[in-house]
Amino acid sequence: METLSPSIAAECADAVYSVFSPDSMGNIPMPLSTQLERRFSFKGKPSPVMGETGGIFGLYTQTTGFAVIGEGRERHRNSTLIAIRGSSSIADYLTDFDVGIATGINNQSVHSGFEEAFASMRPSFNDRLAKRLTQAGPNHTVHCVGHSLGGALASLTADWLKSQFPVKVKLYTFGAPRVGLKGYATKNTNQIDAHYRCTHGADPVPLAPVWPFIHAPNEGAGEYRLDSAEGINFSAHRMGHKGTPGYRNTAETDDWGKLKRQSMRFLNQTVRLRYEDRLQASFTNYWSEKLNAALITLLKDAGYYSVVAGQATMSSALTFYDRLARSLEKIAEASTEFAEQTAGLLGHMLVFAGKAAVTVTKLTYQFIRWVFETTIGTLNRSVKKALESL
Repeated sequence: METLSPSIAAECADAVYSVFSPDSMGNIPMPLSTQLERRFSFKGKPSPVMGETGGIFGLYTQTTGFAVIGEGRERHRNSTLIAIRGSSSIADYLTDFDVGIATGINNQSVHSGFEEAFASMRPSFNDRLAKRLTQAGPNHTVHCVGHSLGGALASLTADWLKSQFPVKVKLYTFGAPRVGLKGYATKNTNQIDAHYRCTHGADPVPLAPVWPFIHAPNEGAGEYRLDSAEGINFSAHRMGHKGTPGYRNTAETDDWGKLKRQSMRFLNQTVRLRYEDRLQASFTNYWSEKLNAALITLLKDAGYYSVVAGQATMSSALTFYDRLARSLEKIAEASTEFAEQTAGLLGHMLVFAGKAAVTVTKLTYQFIRWVFETTIGTLNRSVKKALESL
């Protein structure tokens, strides 16, 4: 079962951006290296798979080129490549922030905007792939590749392929956001044959959407961290050679074994935060993950985790965080210990969001709701800036 090298996977994720605006004949000139052309055929000027993205209630809906399909050559002759582009238009980044919940192809809860975008491409994928993959058999491998929103769509495409065809599927993503809730991440982890999730330390996009969304794979080494950067910097999301650092640059190797692996540091770990230590927090990937873990720990300590996590599958993000704030108010009222633990969490969240001067006094629903809005809003502004920079 052949694997794409980091450099080839990164080139695919970058080159597919050229499909955004096909010519009058529906074709696009795709810039490919000799190395990639030796491995996959795109049949001259490939016609892209179109996809539809848009904001809430269909506002600003836009249909654009989203993906290309390549047939394997030489040692990849028993492979198919699907490359899906990331977010580079207003319609696309509105989709990224339209955080509702939908049921994905694997019957688990996923980001509704991602699911709607994938659903618009699925008929075209089926038309182009069904005959080839039905006849291919279990030794055939499909490589799904994407950057940013393209990584999320590649993940959903991989799920669909495993549900429809007797093939192996490998998933390669760069700077991809979280696609679904825990059930989705677990099922995706177990059914996809190999995951290569690549991130930069300062890239804000993989931090969104926040909990209860989580990344797949949610077991094992987790991700390939391609640099050692800290903080959060919108430019760290860029794919091309001109980016700083640029995923094409940091993935410039033929060996996955040479890249640094990093587990999700706080997944399933107990984290309790003291209010007096809040100034240790900072606007970084590290603290984003640690705050998620501290919230989950508090909910589990108070016996609310199962109920709150279950509510996530039945509501939009707006409604979910309203319910979460009410739950934390009740938890804080239950005991002095829980009140202190809640204050510690909120205090660290405020410092993360640049609001260190705000003092946590009354643990009311209104205040807790405001802290969540402020914290998530601060992170989302960085994510939006990163997407707009593509």
